[in-house]
Amino acid sequence: MRSKELNLNAYDTDKIKLRYLEVYDPILIPWVGKAITVLEIGVYRGGSLKLWRDYFSRGTIVGIDRKLRQDFHLGERIQIFEGSQADEKFLSKVANETAPGGLDIIIDDASHIGELTRTTFWHLFDHHLKPGGLYAIEDWGTGYLDDFSDGKRFDPKPSILGRVRSVLAQRFSRRTKVPVPCHSYGMVGFIKELVDEQGAASIAMGHKAARRRSKFKNLLITPGIVFVTKAASTLTAFPNPVPAGDGVGKQ
Repeated sequence: MRSKELNLNAYDTDKIKLRYLEVYDPILIPWVGKAITVLEIGVYRGGSLKLWRDYFSRGTIVGIDRKLRQDFHLGERIQIFEGSQADEKFLSKVANETAPGGLDIIIDDASHIGELTRTTFWHLFDHHLKPGGLYAIEDWGTGYLDDFSDGKRFDPKPSILGRVRSVLAQRFSRRTKVPVPCHSYGMVGFIKELVDEQGAASIAMGHKAARRRSKFKNLLITPGIVFVTKAASTLTAFPNPVPAGDGVGKQ
């Protein structure tokens, strides 16, 4: 794995302490050694940018943070920009300037606040991530934390809804249409929105609407990081879909 080839003691980033590289390594194999552009949102002291620069030996690394330190000295192949992850015009400006053909990998390690992360994700995913590109969302478990701004402690106690569901299930078996109780605060709620997008085809079928494919090729949820791979765009044609170009929309 690529991280085993690096001196991890040289990088000031919690990705190492949290053992995130063990999760990243098998996912990032297709991009190692290629001339790609990686955008990371939320860079703190810049240690992870140096890590990604060395991890992707031919990569251009772009960092965004709402407040940058004045003493950044990051070296070659790294560019940094100061601005908000919720400012869509700013995000497009950075993306168009650094990767006019589209970003290969986007990593969100910024606020970990559900609504802010949601805004950033859908804007960059729809307009600036290449088809086949990877979007990683770190630390989504903050939605389970009482002391996080939009989080809430998970309460495992059976709810009234749960008890009603159990009774109805016993009475009507599989015919019962009662929602399963679930946690949906902060980042956790946002990740569950992504699950709905992965199920877009089934949702359309359930509503008797025209069939729609998910925007995602796949969605992988790990304990610390969620990975979304963007599906290749297609143009509707009979009898077979025709792949669209790799061009990326801009704003």
